[in-house]
Amino acid sequence: MMKKILSVSLLTTSLLVYGVGIIHAEEQSDAQPKWKQTPEYQAIQTLQEQRKQLNAQLKAQGEQNRAAWEALRSGVPQEVWDTVKRVMNEIKPLREENKQLVAALKEAKQAKDEERIREIKAELEANHQAIEAKLAPIQSQWEQVKELRSALKETKSQVKPIREEKKANHQKVVELRTDIKETMKNAKEAYKNGQEAEWKDALGDAADLLEQLNAVKTEILSQKQAIYEILK
Repeated sequence: MMKKILSVSLLTTSLLVYGVGIIHAEEQSDAQPKWKQTPEYQAIQTLQEQRKQLNAQLKAQGEQNRAAWEALRSGVPQEVWDTVKRVMNEIKPLREENKQLVAALKEAKQAKDEERIREIKAELEANHQAIEAKLAPIQSQWEQVKELRSALKETKSQVKPIREEKKANHQKVVELRTDIKETMKNAKEAYKNGQEAEWKDALGDAADLLEQLNAVKTEILSQKQAIYEILK
């Protein structure tokens, strides 16, 4: 008898919980804005999930590409790169000054100003000596860097056009993000104002733009993968 009473009690409790669950689900549906129940909004949600997956793939491929570049550059230790870069930055102003002096020398020659010609030549020679003095201590490191740069030249020439296309696509991504943000803003405003046709159209436009965004991101991923194939 006790088992029968317990069974009835459990059944009653289950029905009550189930009933409350249904009511709660209905309340959530009623509380959800009407525009979030449209096919257009659901399409946006699906496309956003696809975008998240693409972003994860783009990040992973970017890391692979960076590792591949590091592997190619590993023939020269990082400290050698750093030393050469530091010295090159130090002599850069001297080289820039030499360009200006060469232009001034040309003018002095045209003007047949012998004194000015002698002055400029002396300045050029002084700069040349200063540059040589800075390069001499790192001659072996500089040779290593030059050899590797020469070896990487072909690789970079293959990668360059793909990078340019990828750069153009990144600009498209920026523009599409702006368009999507503005379109969603318009949809929300129209919804607040009770303009159903307008907010539905805006949601549809946002879904189209998001689809375009994902297509561009997919193209960027392909470009990154193409670069990786060249590097590995």
